[in-house]
Amino acid sequence: MFTRFNETVLKVIIIVAIIVMFITLYTTGIAFVLGSYTFSNLLLHKLAALIIIGLLGVHAWLRRCTIRKLLQESIAIILNKHIRNEDNIDFLIQNTKHQSFHALCVLFHFDADFMREKLLENHIAVEKDEDTLKTIAKHNDKDMYQILLLMMKLHVEKNNPSPILINSCDRV
Repeated sequence: MFTRFNETVLKVIIIVAIIVMFITLYTTGIAFVLGSYTFSNLLLHKLAALIIIGLLGVHAWLRRCTIRKLLQESIAIILNKHIRNEDNIDFLIQNTKHQSFHALCVLFHFDADFMREKLLENHIAVEKDEDTLKTIAKHNDKDMYQILLLMMKLHVEKNNPSPILINSCDRV
């Protein structure tokens, strides 16, 4: 529905609006404490509370993947089950950043020439086979994880011309 950028902007706008509504709620509450029981203060106070509830609902819907993941992890902890962490970026980066381009290609069964060509098409130059993922990222001013993920994506696309695209939020 939304692009990633639009969702991010919407999240920031919602958080700012929630903060503004909390400030409104606070100031009208202080006005009540000081004895200013006007119709406009009461209306503003109730309206701010309703808007906060509505915005929290929208914010929760935008963060549904994170909320689902936290709930799954909480249930796993309560039931003393193993927590399956599918996107452990630290693990991937720590175990691949010092690997040479050639070693990564061997490790993941990538075709080195194909990979070098496709990376170049994506504005990532691999100067030498001995360059590590960290060096390649530094020379191209890119993130190591993004480069590794792109390499995996290119490999999958090469071996499967029509890969199945599933939103991670749709998985149960």
